[in-house]
Amino acid sequence: MSNQINGPVPQADLDKALDLLKQARAIVERHLHPLTPKERKTLYKLGDKNLGFMQKIVAYATNTAAFVPSFISLEEVKQDVAVAAAFTPLEQFAAQLALDLNSTRMLAGSEGMDGTSPIYKNIKFLAEQKQPAAQGAYDDLSQQYPGRPAKKNLP
Repeated sequence: MSNQINGPVPQADLDKALDLLKQARAIVERHLHPLTPKERKTLYKLGDKNLGFMQKIVAYATNTAAFVPSFISLEEVKQDVAVAAAFTPLEQFAAQLALDLNSTRMLAGSEGMDGTSPIYKNIKFLAEQKQPAAQGAYDDLSQQYPGRPAKKNLP
């Protein structure tokens, strides 16, 4: 893979982007309702099809009051569906941004590992050759080397 990450990202750019993301969150924070993983498992999953389905039902119910059971508040339903629809573009944009951030971080990390792995292997080789300072560096680095764990002998 060619080197696609060329140069540092200015800290001022990162700080400004994080500040703007915090501002965006602050704008909608009072409307957010974070859920626990357990709560998330109990709720309907919302996708484009579900949202369109709900919007059609609301349209039918608005035009024909007899469709709405007496225990359902159509105004509450309309509000819930409207909020789900209103947050959809924000969520889609944030999801794309998160994916692009993750992709860039992954690419930079991969390129970093491509460059640091041979250096680590060279330090290991130099430690085996009893070169000064290499053993200390190897001992320190080998504690966190993200390689595969040693295989355990199974009976």
